Amino acid sequence: MASSLREELASLRIERSNNARSVERGPVAADRGPGWDAGPKLATEYRRRRGLGLKLVSLLFWLIPLGVVGGAGFIAYKQYDQMRSKPEVTLGLVQTMTLGEAEKLLSSKGYLKSRYQAMIGTKIAGRVEEMRVVERATVKKGEILAVIEHHDMDAMLLQRQAALKRAEAELEEAKVDVWDKDRQEKRLARLFEKHMTPQEDYDKAVAARRSAEARIAATEAAIQVTRSNIEEIEATIKHQMYLYAPFDGTVVEKQGEVGEIISPMAMSSSLGRSAVVTIADLRNMDVEADIPEEQMYRVKEGQPAEISVTAVPTKRYRGRLRQITPMGDRTRATVKVKVEILDPDDKLFPELAATVHFLPDKQFAESEASRSFLYVPSEAVFQENGHDWVWLFDRNSRIARRKIEVANSNRGSTRVESGLQADDKVVLNPPSTLREGDLVREASR
Repeated sequence: MASSLREELASLRIERSNNARSVERGPVAADRGPGWDAGPKLATEYRRRRGLGLKLVSLLFWLIPLGVVGGAGFIAYKQYDQMRSKPEVTLGLVQTMTLGEAEKLLSSKGYLKSRYQAMIGTKIAGRVEEMRVVERATVKKGEILAVIEHHDMDAMLLQRQAALKRAEAELEEAKVDVWDKDRQEKRLARLFEKHMTPQEDYDKAVAARRSAEARIAATEAAIQVTRSNIEEIEATIKHQMYLYAPFDGTVVEKQGEVGEIISPMAMSSSLGRSAVVTIADLRNMDVEADIPEEQMYRVKEGQPAEISVTAVPTKRYRGRLRQITPMGDRTRATVKVKVEILDPDDKLFPELAATVHFLPDKQFAESEASRSFLYVPSEAVFQENGHDWVWLFDRNSRIARRKIEVANSNRGSTRVESGLQADDKVVLNPPSTLREGDLVREASR
């Protein structure tokens, strides 16, 4: 009976051909290509993969910013953790210094000045006609530096000389006239004694002779005036139109040029210049420096010193405190001093910056004060097992112990014979908790 039932049900099944399926799907399904005929399993797989891709894109969209924020937070935490764990230390610098710099009582900055320095100008305004010197030229006292135009004075001098000759000729004429008047007076005097001429004629002769003598005196006075005028013009030309060196020195600056107006009252370049050249005696150089009032007790006149000039970094000059100016500066609380350079050379010029290191005594200044050695701050040196050590700070902010050889220690600096180099950084007052290779950070100042 069961078999007959199955047969009856099978007879009710409707058989569909491929053409009927294509028609049932319609034109849209037909346009999907030949792959669509694979069946509903392929369509389902396609929809599943497409949904998975969209989920992955969405997940990546959210993971990227979360990853950036998380990475930044991790890096910040690591840096904070490193900074928190680094011990804070104070660093010092290993320096190359001379004995004078290391053993100094105190230091003061200033500028070089020549003891004899002058700006050469004119007493009256004039135009530069000739320049006879250049910068760095060495001049002797009385040497001509420049010539001021004076053609008008030359013409005036010729006029006065001509007037002098004329006055001298008039004097000769007046002398001849006096001789003639004197002769007439004597002749009339003889006739008057013999009562051969009237008194009136004799008196006229006497008056004429005296008038001629007065004319001689006036002419002689005019000649003297003319000669004085000539001497005045010649002196003006010589001493004002020619500019001379007042002392032996070097031309350190040439302010004027040929054709420029030189005026003693010039206040700006538009009104001309007030000087032609500036000369200075470079053999007598001083350093003008200021010393704080509270440090004045450390120095006295004659105090030895070592001088370093910024423009000559490889040399140290010997010096001596020549003068303490007896006047303080209330606004800066300083006193000006002048330190003489005992061994100047051609590398020194006025207005160069210099530093003066005042030394303890003259005997020390004359020894090895200018020799250079390596110095480390005394606070960085510690002893262990009978040896001297320092903690050396490297570029990676790590420290390492370094054994050194010490020569001597004085005034906060220790002279090092070996173990360090110039510009090395060392830890000052190192704590006992430091270990080899520790990461440290420099204390803020």
